[in-house]
Amino acid sequence: MIEALLLAAAMASHAHTDLVAAAAASGRPPECTPVARNVHRMSNVWAQARVPELRKYCFALSRAHARLHTDPAGALTAAKAAEAVLGGRAAPQVVMARAALREGRVNDALAAFDEALKRDPRSIEQPAAMHDLARARLESGQLRAALEAYRVLVPRASLLSSRTLRARVLLEAAHASMAQGATTGGDRKRGLDEALAYLREASRDGHHALRQDVALSLTLTLERAGRSAQADAILNEQRGTSHWARRHQAPYLANPDDLHWLRALAQQADNPGAAAEHYQAYLDSPSGSGAYAAIAQARLRTLRRRR
Repeated sequence: MIEALLLAAAMASHAHTDLVAAAAASGRPPECTPVARNVHRMSNVWAQARVPELRKYCFALSRAHARLHTDPAGALTAAKAAEAVLGGRAAPQVVMARAALREGRVNDALAAFDEALKRDPRSIEQPAAMHDLARARLESGQLRAALEAYRVLVPRASLLSSRTLRARVLLEAAHASMAQGATTGGDRKRGLDEALAYLREASRDGHHALRQDVALSLTLTLERAGRSAQADAILNEQRGTSHWARRHQAPYLANPDDLHWLRALAQQADNPGAAAEHYQAYLDSPSGSGAYAAIAQARLRTLRRRR
């Protein structure tokens, strides 16, 4: 119930921005967006008379967006060209930030995002751009700022391009909430409740590639929240999770050490020996003396008794 209220509150608090997000879903900045059809031609004539370079700017920006996913370096070049034509606008900085993130330059991405927000606080309304901002915050260790971005993004996740991407956003938000809350008692409970809200929302759609990731993350969160019976019930419904455990990474994790725990859960039924090794690996990690150490130790003892 608490999780549902948290998610509903997040949805309601940002409901007024949904139309703005939808309008921005194409990535086209306001200065390049046609107005209503009956005044479209007049608006273009007026805009071109007022800003003669607008067409060149919009063309360069369109080229930058088109290349973003396949050629980040080319997108960066095109965004810089747009910046050179009409400097001081936020949209080129957003593309520069997203291109830098795809090239692994997280600090450069954050600097460009910050510059875009400084120029126009509403410049990152597009859900895909907002997701990149949240990821950049997450990858740089700025958990609180990342979580703030996810709380704005989650109500708009339906505007993202695929079910798998929407599920990934909810997974990232859940793990960010859990990691942020793993400090003090009150924050921990709130973080777990918020994570459960995101994961239950993700589990409603079983038609994406991250179904097992969602189920295992939900099991992990319930286990840490002291709801072991519910955690075991979800885990018992899963099939083929041992194969999942052989993965080398789970890119949505805010705390990389949690991968040991997820692998332990994945192998708990079919290979308790391997599961015990993963729990031990978690306890040997930097997180092994943290908020959830006692729960991992209890699971490890149970598995050793089974063996």
